[in-house]
Amino acid sequence: MSTKICSRLIVIAAWLLMAFPACVNAADMLKMCVSCHGEDGRGTDSDTPIISGISAAVQEDALYSYASGARDCGATPMMCKMAARLTDEQIVELSAHYADIAFVPAGEEFDAALAEKGQAIHQESCAICHGGSEPGKPNASILHGQRMGYMRYALQQYAAAERQQMPMMERKTVQLTGDDIEALVHFYASYRAP
Repeated sequence: MSTKICSRLIVIAAWLLMAFPACVNAADMLKMCVSCHGEDGRGTDSDTPIISGISAAVQEDALYSYASGARDCGATPMMCKMAARLTDEQIVELSAHYADIAFVPAGEEFDAALAEKGQAIHQESCAICHGGSEPGKPNASILHGQRMGYMRYALQQYAAAERQQMPMMERKTVQLTGDDIEALVHFYASYRAP
């Protein structure tokens, strides 16, 4: 099947699933998630986050934030459109599905000097919730090993106070400079599973 035909089928399927979400179970909705996030929640695009292994509670919160507009979808508005059409039950099922798949770091190339600077920033500002040299609490998203493009975009949004966050986190993120963000991105990219 040609790429053009496949792309059209994905668009038609997305439209049908978005138009009639209550008639569709989570397994059918999952087919649309796979087009960006892959079967294993890892996807292949640096701008798309790895969602496997992240706790269901964190994923549910993210989906509700996308649905309400509290979290911007940036260059991929389809994510917000799809999330807005999910029922509560579908959000719970999809979140549990990806939470049950083991997280595998992206393994992208990184700059070691920047990673070292990023580690110092992380230890001072982020480690309390997101872990020191390993991923942290299950109620916090996994940053270690996350995709660089996504981390850069998310941290820029947090630093500009354009993404909903807890007050304790916001006090730290709004102080981040562009150089701080780049250093953090390289530190998170440097993580390799033990």
